Amino acid sequence: MVKVKVCGITNLTDARKAVDFGADALGFNFYAPSPRFIAPEKVQAILSELPREVCKIALFVNAPKEKVLEVIAWGVLPDHEQAFNGLQFHGEEGAEYCRGWSLKVIKAFRLKDRESLVGLYGFPADFYLLDSWAPGYGGSGLAFPWDWLEGLRSDRLILAGGLDVQNVAEAVRRFRPYGVDVCTGVEAKPGIKDHAKLKDFILAAKGSG
Repeated sequence: MVKVKVCGITNLTDARKAVDFGADALGFNFYAPSPRFIAPEKVQAILSELPREVCKIALFVNAPKEKVLEVIAWGVLPDHEQAFNGLQFHGEEGAEYCRGWSLKVIKAFRLKDRESLVGLYGFPADFYLLDSWAPGYGGSGLAFPWDWLEGLRSDRLILAGGLDVQNVAEAVRRFRPYGVDVCTGVEAKPGIKDHAKLKDFILAAKGSG
């Protein structure tokens, strides 16, 4: 069954609702200009309240490695367990930057055209998140043409970009990705989730085959 990642979590209520509705992973945004930014010390309080089996992903955009390591340190819980399972790099981070981390790496590719996918599987990452290109970084709510993905191996792909309750089931049926990622499509406003949309999205994704 497809995995569902809910990104842009900024508070414990939204995190708990996402988990209750069946989300497999939660994304926390450490890119300060984003309206979905969350401070590392606030995240630590949320992480300690969540089930261990839910994946927690820390998202960065062109961050110095020292900043990433600082956030990873905030993920260490009182019992000395690391709460974060993975890192998502959503900027122009190169192959060398993405190598050697202690956690799983998701590299986001912001697609301008079909050629943006050339060499995708040669990039050193555990998973590849495919998002639409926009002037900013993430959360645009825009989709890219899905026919760009025809013939692409999907077992390590996470689809993002304009997914909502109306189209996620079709995306899952058509491409059988490892996962889908949603942010804008389940928001009441930037950084705050609409719980009805959130529930419907997860049900639609997981009920699509």
